[in-house]
Amino acid sequence: GQTMKRKVRFSAAALEALVRYPWPGNIRELENKVQRAVIMTSGRSVEPGDLEITTVGADTPLPTLRESRSGHERKLVIDALARNRGNISRAAQAVGVSRPTFHEMLARHGIDAKAFR
Repeated sequence: GQTMKRKVRFSAAALEALVRYPWPGNIRELENKVQRAVIMTSGRSVEPGDLEITTVGADTPLPTLRESRSGHERKLVIDALARNRGNISRAAQAVGVSRPTFHEMLARHGIDAKAFR
C-alpha cells in the first residue's frame, strides 16, 4: 500500500531544545526522539514538548548522583534488552553483569523483559 507523507517542520524553540540538550544517549537517542516527535505531533510543526526532553537551565535543580546513576542504569538496561530482544542472558552479558544481578536491576526499575521480545 501507499504511505501518506506529510511535511512536518521543527519550530525554532524545538530546534533550540535539540541543540541545548546534552544527548547522554548519543546519536541513537537523538534519532529516536526526532522520529517519535514527528510521529506523535498532532500539528504541522514539532514543538519542544513533542521531543520529550528536558533541558537544564540555570534555575533547574541538578539531579542527585543517585538519581543520575539510577537513570543511566535504567536506560542501559532498556537498551540492552532492546538490542537483545528481551534475552536476559545476552543483555546481562552485554552490560557486564551476572544474570541474577541483571534480574535485580530489572526489579529495581520495574522493567518487564517480556515487553522487548
